[in-house]
Amino acid sequence: MLKISCVEKNSIAAKIGLKKDDCIVAFNGESAKDMLDVAYYDSQSEFSVTVNRSGQSLSFAVSKDPNIQMGWDFYDECYIEPRWCANKCIFCFVDQLPKGQRKTLYVKDDDWRLSFVSGNFVTFTNVSDEEIARITQKKFSPLYVSVHATDDTVRRKLLGNPKARPIMPLLKHLADSGITLYTQVVMCPGYNDGKVLEQTMRDLFQLYPAVQNLAVVPVGLTKYRCGLQDLQMVSNAEANAVIDKVEQFDAQCFAQTGQHFVYCSDEMYIYAQRELPPYEYYGDFAQLENGVGMIADLRYQFDLALRDAVAAKKQHFTVVTGVAAAPYIQQVIDKAQMLFPELNANVIAVVNKFFGETVTVAGLVVGQDIVSALQQYPSESIGDTLLLPKVMLRETEDVFLDGMTLDELKSILNKKIVLTTDGYELCQAMLECEQ
Repeated sequence: MLKISCVEKNSIAAKIGLKKDDCIVAFNGESAKDMLDVAYYDSQSEFSVTVNRSGQSLSFAVSKDPNIQMGWDFYDECYIEPRWCANKCIFCFVDQLPKGQRKTLYVKDDDWRLSFVSGNFVTFTNVSDEEIARITQKKFSPLYVSVHATDDTVRRKLLGNPKARPIMPLLKHLADSGITLYTQVVMCPGYNDGKVLEQTMRDLFQLYPAVQNLAVVPVGLTKYRCGLQDLQMVSNAEANAVIDKVEQFDAQCFAQTGQHFVYCSDEMYIYAQRELPPYEYYGDFAQLENGVGMIADLRYQFDLALRDAVAAKKQHFTVVTGVAAAPYIQQVIDKAQMLFPELNANVIAVVNKFFGETVTVAGLVVGQDIVSALQQYPSESIGDTLLLPKVMLRETEDVFLDGMTLDELKSILNKKIVLTTDGYELCQAMLECEQ
């Protein structure tokens, strides 16, 4: 039910007569399904909206500039509840979580609506033909698709879903309908590498530019895999082989289009112990949230702030991060200290004992492991201010994945904590910069 919680004064919604607690039941005479319909019609110039007001059905005509919003808001319960995943992926991270954590950690969502709204990757294995028609008719784009393999036999094995619909006909239909797609492969050695990966890259590039790009990321394995499918971490040799295939194929794509098409995540380069590509290689950084180009972006943003820096702040800083990012953060701090020798800053890499030491990314570092890591050092060597990447916390609240709150961490360590979202903010936290 789409129940209006607020109508802004002098807004279009107010001018046509909509009121608080009106329940929208239809747009243009068609049943209103969810908040995506609200977003879609809010971007249109002319439409009708039908509401239920205290049991009475009322219709209102809307004529407006499509760039001007209606000026309404809705009760929290109107917003999309994630649809549960229909797969049993052999690499599912949720299945590798320790027991006894908060319930929200165990939610397996696979909802194309959240792909449109938030950029979540989805498999399209639980989408009906009616929903596909809705996507194409109303141009809900872009969407983010976990392809993993275009060979349907391999894909179904990876998804643990023998009924998964063939992926390429669906992607072609979406592409032909004008939907922009961003795709990913979670690389599982022995399953979707080698010739399978080569086929996947070829098949998806055939749908360029509708399929804008493809990210290849290594499978993430925790220590909680008892009873699950036997999988291996991506080794140094495997990572190098994958990068070679990806870069060779991408060079062909670039020669044809002038744009890069397929990228390996930063983590793949770290596994391979290879230098990461430069900032310019990543274009518009469309898959930054997927770990593609994060280090290049960190360096670039840090340098932007460093150009405006005039002095080091008179504090002692410790940057807390995951094992994978630590050497790269140390590099940018070393660069800053070359210009400002008085800068007192160091880096502590937190070993992930909660999920297992094979998990090295900063986004999966938890509060109790930060405490454990920092308590190994004398307090004076850590200093007075900790710098943490905001990605360690939940998107909507200051809570780590193990349930520890940011306030609890502050209380335990008795330190000031500053959260940063990128390299620019990291630099600004330590240096005085001209505005």
